[in-house]
Amino acid sequence: MAGEIFDYFAFISYSHEDKEIAQKLQKRLERYHMPAKLLQAHPELPKKLSPIFRDESDISGKGTLIETLHDNLRRSQYLILICSPSSAKSVYVNDEVKYFIEELHREDRIIPLIVGGIPRSKDETIECFPPAILALDREREPLGIDMKTFKRDGAFLRVIAAMLRLNFTYFKSREDEERKRRAKIFGAVAAVFAVIICVLGWYSIKFFYFFDVEDDKAQMAIGVKYFYQHDYKNAAEWYGKAADNGNAEAQFLIGGMYLAGLGVEEDYSNAMLWFEKAAAQDNANAQNQLGNMYLEGLGVEQNYAKALEWNQKAAANGNADAQCFVAAMYLFGRVVEQDYAKALEWFEKSAAKGNADAQNNLGEMYKNGLGVGQDYAKALEWYEKAATNGNNAAQNRLGDMYCEGLGVGQDYSKAAEWYRKAADNGNADAQYHIGYMYFKGFGVSQDYSQAAEWFRKAADNDNEAAQVFLGYMYYFGRGIKRDYTKAAELLKKFAVRGKARVQNTFGDIYFYGRGVAQNYEKAMEWHKKAAAQGNSDSQFFVGYMYEEGLG
Repeated sequence: MAGEIFDYFAFISYSHEDKEIAQKLQKRLERYHMPAKLLQAHPELPKKLSPIFRDESDISGKGTLIETLHDNLRRSQYLILICSPSSAKSVYVNDEVKYFIEELHREDRIIPLIVGGIPRSKDETIECFPPAILALDREREPLGIDMKTFKRDGAFLRVIAAMLRLNFTYFKSREDEERKRRAKIFGAVAAVFAVIICVLGWYSIKFFYFFDVEDDKAQMAIGVKYFYQHDYKNAAEWYGKAADNGNAEAQFLIGGMYLAGLGVEEDYSNAMLWFEKAAAQDNANAQNQLGNMYLEGLGVEQNYAKALEWNQKAAANGNADAQCFVAAMYLFGRVVEQDYAKALEWFEKSAAKGNADAQNNLGEMYKNGLGVGQDYAKALEWYEKAATNGNNAAQNRLGDMYCEGLGVGQDYSKAAEWYRKAADNGNADAQYHIGYMYFKGFGVSQDYSQAAEWFRKAADNDNEAAQVFLGYMYYFGRGIKRDYTKAAELLKKFAVRGKARVQNTFGDIYFYGRGVAQNYEKAMEWHKKAAAQGNSDSQFFVGYMYEEGLG
């Protein structure tokens, strides 16, 4: 299917008894915004999962109903099959699935969403798979996503991951990052609300007693009232009125509502419009958000120079997040010339306001002696402040400091404690480190099962050291059931990249036929590569194979 162009991202096949679920699924999929960082890492992915075909809402054109459905199936990249006892009995559903399998040969693009019943049940009254699926060999049968098991939101995300052909854990981690980003936006908006309540309190009284709803500050106060009642629709309406009257804070707030999809449909273009109006009035929060939108390419083409320009304005106006961003640009020399002194200056301003990222970066500068004298004690101090503020990178760094005895006495127990906190907060490096601590018994009781569990989490988060370790744990069956096939899958890319130890292992894999067909030529090929890099085991093995005339 490479290179094919489809009119629909997916076709939803369902029984009309499941109509409400189909409608909600279509709506959620078409409104779903891909995580910005995921798109940066995978530019080949679509920005939107639309349009989604659902017969009742989308059928048009000439021909019989079946012909029209078949035509739309051809034009659809995926088939989302809503599985229930009623859909299992539907002639239309079965015909759609059968056509997708037998005529289009796309059974690998079928995503069964189980909303009721049991697949392959001996009881026909609760069977949820249509005959066309049941006729498939078990090896070809698509893996179902059970809404009861994964709950509504979890099942929805698994459907998306399946359509994007991404590992679910990896996709979920990017989705969590996006959720945190939106929470940060929400927090910034909420923080402004808190200030407005203090400043505009008397306007609330003025409104409630005199009903002067044309005053922009009174409109703001009404919006605040609705916001804290979690009535975001009415809050957005009143902020919009105040924004139309030129109120800069309201312009920032309604922009934030559009950006986060609170009370209004998520709309980056409208968010950009309102942020620009507020920024023109020197609103620091709006300037910072404009910078972020240029940084992430939200509603506008990604532009680092513009991102810096707006964040510099916000930083000058005292925005801590913007100050941290400007500092980072000087630290890494992006858009501007690298300047450690300016980086330190802006990080210190941001850190003084409690910005955890700035505090962590100050720790990095002191640990590595960037623009300052190397000072482990100062690094430890800043890491502790950032870690206490929940920064998982700083928590991981504190683990490093205690593990290596930098700026503090070496303490494996303390190291494991901080690694665990960072790992629980999703830090992939920390997940690897706590896995290693369990593997070696450093600061914790040695436990290969715990080590394997943490290595698996880190590996799913793309930590390469963990992927190698997990591969060897599968290979030797340590803390996990031995599985040569999984070991080979995990280790292969590192052998290809030239890691000698892994190449040596691959030579053994082919020599003994572990998880692959025995192949002496392949074994010789991999052992030669490792031997050329000085691996003594492979050097011996190459000599042995020549002696025995193998490969």
